[in-house]
Amino acid sequence: MKIKITLLTVLLIGFVLIASFPARAIKNAQRPARQRAPVMGADFIFADWPHPLIEGLRDSRKSKAMSRAFSAAGLASLRLSFSGFYSPRGERATESLKAENKKTNQFPWFPIEDYIDYIAGHDFTTVLGVNVEEGADVAYQTVDDFLRRASRRKLIAVELSNEPHLNHRPWQPEDYAERAADIIEALSPLRVKFALPLTVGNEKNTPTRLSDNDWNKRMLTALSKRIALKTRSDIYGVLHLYARGVSSDTIDAFNKAVRPFAPQMRYLVTEFNIRSSLKGNPHLTDEYALEFARRVAEIMSRPEIEAIYVHAVPYHAILYWSDGRRVVTVSGHRDPRLTDEERTQGWHLTPAGRVYNLYSTLAWNGEVLFFQGGDQSHWAVRDDRGRIVLTLLNTGGGTARKNVKIEGRQYRLTAPARSIVCFDQTGREIGRVTFEK
Repeated sequence: MKIKITLLTVLLIGFVLIASFPARAIKNAQRPARQRAPVMGADFIFADWPHPLIEGLRDSRKSKAMSRAFSAAGLASLRLSFSGFYSPRGERATESLKAENKKTNQFPWFPIEDYIDYIAGHDFTTVLGVNVEEGADVAYQTVDDFLRRASRRKLIAVELSNEPHLNHRPWQPEDYAERAADIIEALSPLRVKFALPLTVGNEKNTPTRLSDNDWNKRMLTALSKRIALKTRSDIYGVLHLYARGVSSDTIDAFNKAVRPFAPQMRYLVTEFNIRSSLKGNPHLTDEYALEFARRVAEIMSRPEIEAIYVHAVPYHAILYWSDGRRVVTVSGHRDPRLTDEERTQGWHLTPAGRVYNLYSTLAWNGEVLFFQGGDQSHWAVRDDRGRIVLTLLNTGGGTARKNVKIEGRQYRLTAPARSIVCFDQTGREIGRVTFEK
């Protein structure tokens, strides 16, 4: 009798476990996997005067100074887009391309090999944005050249044109999709990843008079007929986030538009700017830096984001260049707030650049453990050495104090007014940026 009861008990336990398995499996499948914080980079803007970036590619002394400045701003990656006004085929092809796309940018043409060799010789990765209108052969030759001169690990993705929905050709979504598919099919044997421009919104401001939502849906529908977006994990989506669009809600809007077509798609945020315009140079102020810090952190916390490229060097946000005389790469090429020291020849960090450096080297350098947003945002990452780094961002006027429990240990974080403070897993302060003005 005792043996029978024991067997019956075992059978009942087994039945309960089997019956509960689907629910437990679903629950575990829905639990988000921890992700590394996004790679932090900047758009490499070469087509506006003056042209310190092109000079930096050509001159070894200027190249070293440029690289030191990029590293001081915390840049790990650069995004170079051909943007419909640069062709790797040469000066004549570039002029023809600009006319075709109704672009007026003026700059000294440079061989794409100059940029490839720069990336190969320095500690940066890149997104390389080709022109779909130049066809698969040009894209293949450009990327093949990159892989021979640099390496695959240096290339985050091949971007398939810049904001095609805003191109004044204009691009019909189906036409763009066909040309993008040509390139994806031709370059897939090279085992590179791709970056597909996306857009959302109800406004009908595109040259085609389609809303952003309609343009995006029609493009993805057409592309899906040739490229298996539902099963591909090597195609990123490209998001341009500006001003009111810099929020977690915007990422949700993109997910809603994209997931039916590409459920595995992750994103590259490029041309990131918390303002629609930097007229008046707000990025030279501490107020801008504090808002920048809060809003960058919100985007960095999203697990869908692979990399973020702030817009841009050397004209916006984190870095500017001065010729030491009259020209500074800020809006209007000058600003009365800049001191003599801040106008000396060479590269200079803005207040937002100090934020970006702290974020890239400490605060957002590792696996994201948790994030809590707001004016007193706080979060933690685990870096490559296994060390926990906790950060408290305080945008307010008084001292901020937070009690945080992580992995069974209680931490008391303190940050003075208008500051960002990083702590290690012993509670010791290891980094700080303070804005006193």
